[in-house]
Amino acid sequence: MLITSAEPSGDPEEPLERALEGGSFDLLLREPLTPDADLVRLARRLRPLLAARGGRLLIHGRPEVALEVGADGLHLPETAPATEEIRRIIGSGMLLGRSCHAVASACRHLLTGGDYVTLSPLFFTRSHPEATPLGSERFARMRAAIPGPVLALGGIGPENVAEAMGTGASGVALIRGVRNAPDPAAAVRTLLTQIRENRISSS
Repeated sequence: MLITSAEPSGDPEEPLERALEGGSFDLLLREPLTPDADLVRLARRLRPLLAARGGRLLIHGRPEVALEVGADGLHLPETAPATEEIRRIIGSGMLLGRSCHAVASACRHLLTGGDYVTLSPLFFTRSHPEATPLGSERFARMRAAIPGPVLALGGIGPENVAEAMGTGASGVALIRGVRNAPDPAAAVRTLLTQIRENRISSS
């Protein structure tokens, strides 16, 4: 899952097109500084680009926007209302994820109508430099206690995605590992190849 920047860094459409040349992925549109109406317009432009490659569009934290644009999913911050409440709003057909930093909150989400969680931070991340990284061993122990899909998040890029997947993560979520890469398409190709290889070796 590629997450768009929460910083005022311009329209993500052009870098997304470059990244999609490397393969299919899900996109989490996380733009807290963007008004709802502008986010709706942006989501409607981005969704066909993703769909053409088999990717999915998720909206961060705004159920009403996700419903208006017919998004594939909604991702909740950890402090959002209860999962059951949000599920009643969006219905059963939309993916529902949540950002988690503890086993208890992850289990609660997955056992009350959620589809997946992100668990973070695995490694040091510039997005939250104050947060202490979990590290691979602790992350793996936490992941083993969570009964459902877990995406590793925090400081992940092509150089350490194999280590991230080695924790038992179902997949990875990242921002700068693709956005800041000299060649976003090559970064995506590397990420997808290493994820596939890890899944094959673990099966």
